[in-house]
Amino acid sequence: MIGSIKGFVTLAKKCNKNILATHCFLHREALVAKTIGPQLKNVLDEVVKMVNFIKMRPLKTRLFSLLCEVMESQFTKLILHTEVRWLSRGKVLSRVHELKNELIVFFTLENVPELCELLTNEKWLEKLSYLADIFSHLNQINSSMQGPNENILTPCSKLFTLKDKLKIWKKRVQKNQFDMFPSLSVTEESSEVMTFIMEHLTALEESIDEYFPNLDISKYDWINDPFDKNICLTEFSLEEEEELAEIRNNRTLLLKYKNEFWIQVEKIHAEIGKKALKILLQFSTSYLCEQGFSTLVNIKSNKRMKMEFIEEEMRVCLSTIRPQIKDLCKKKQA
Repeated sequence: MIGSIKGFVTLAKKCNKNILATHCFLHREALVAKTIGPQLKNVLDEVVKMVNFIKMRPLKTRLFSLLCEVMESQFTKLILHTEVRWLSRGKVLSRVHELKNELIVFFTLENVPELCELLTNEKWLEKLSYLADIFSHLNQINSSMQGPNENILTPCSKLFTLKDKLKIWKKRVQKNQFDMFPSLSVTEESSEVMTFIMEHLTALEESIDEYFPNLDISKYDWINDPFDKNICLTEFSLEEEEELAEIRNNRTLLLKYKNEFWIQVEKIHAEIGKKALKILLQFSTSYLCEQGFSTLVNIKSNKRMKMEFIEEEMRVCLSTIRPQIKDLCKKKQA
């Protein structure tokens, strides 16, 4: 893919030298997620062993499902770990943690004492709980970076957020606070737990710096806020600077940008978005109310025989969405 002689990037650049190549953010984030020490790696391997013991045998899979149904469990199946599917690791750990009681009963019936001992070992369960929670956080970051509206800037901001969260989590762990790991909070905390969590969070920070060395996107601030005249512009031609100056002084674009900005923010950050929209949604005049009265007066024409479906008619008149009359007529005629 990136070979210096026959790699795809090299061949593509022979056709167009202006092509920019970027290593997939999802792949790099998945590599960061693989950063676990030997203790946690052993727990992950043992979880995979448990899952494979059941999932690789159809009869045992059916028996385990029946056992879960009898015990009225929320889930009746385990999830198979697949190395290619980057999000599967976190889902496997979460499901095993949720079904640990059912697994103890099943492995007891199947006479597999070594696996039962793991599931009844408090130290091992603490590591499993932490792994399930931290991978849940990492999976959430990975999923948020997917979608048709993502660009080179949006994943960077999410990774900056992750780095800040890691620092916050480390501070809280030092204070013996584990509320960011809900599964772990139900187990007995100890100094050993604090040690391996701190080591892993530090390793994650270092991995982000290793796999994402060029996260500084401040030079692209003019894209995120094209109307801020205080942003320093670098690597701009004269024509580009002049065009950006025209955009910054375009009042129509500025108003459109401001009107839509907080609507988008509210979808991502609900609390601060609601706070801003609560202020922005206050009407400075009774224009909309007056418009409704005017519409009703026009509908109540003396040329009408009777008033029916008044609410539906007002909704059509006041709506900003224009109906596709021609398309609707064509469908009726067809």
